[in-house]
Amino acid sequence: MKKFFKTHAKLCIAVLALALVTVGGTLALMVTSPKALLNNFTAASIDTEINEVVGEGTKQVSITNKGPSDAYVRARIMVSGVENGQVQIVKTTEEANTEAEKKPDKVYLVMQNSATWQQAAGEDEKDDFYYYLGVVKPDEPTENLLEKVVFGKDLQNDEFLAGFNITVYHESVLAINKPATSDGKVTLEMVTDSFKNAVPTTNPGT
Repeated sequence: MKKFFKTHAKLCIAVLALALVTVGGTLALMVTSPKALLNNFTAASIDTEINEVVGEGTKQVSITNKGPSDAYVRARIMVSGVENGQVQIVKTTEEANTEAEKKPDKVYLVMQNSATWQQAAGEDEKDDFYYYLGVVKPDEPTENLLEKVVFGKDLQNDEFLAGFNITVYHESVLAINKPATSDGKVTLEMVTDSFKNAVPTTNPGT
């Protein structure tokens, strides 16, 4: 009987020694891999801002991703000091100048990047937002939403210009629904779905 207890005691000590070695190895692995562990706990967040470059006859507007995560962006252009139908969207400055000669009582917004800034096409989805069809990487800007503002000659007076104003409002969400490959095409549906599924963190109406 005594011999049995002695053998059992040696076996327990051996198992305990093996356990200590295993734990020590695990701790060593954790200590030597801090970066991989920290990356697993990095919180995804977005922070976007509007860039505006105003010059003589120009008003270039784009949006830059200042956060650490990929983002989708949408923006709305609101014009005040004009009547209904007095604002027209055109693709080039040349087109704006030509139209301004024919209709001098209008304001022309030059938005040349209509391939990458698109509005939702469906009747139920019409919301006046322009959606940027691209994944906006950290520290990268979008293509310009607005390039220039051209006034017809009938509106080039101090009284009209004093009441005229353009406001750009934008929103952004995490770009979770991305193309399978880095060179894949971002579709309008991808971006609009991302905004539909996002949980709002602020209410701009309050």
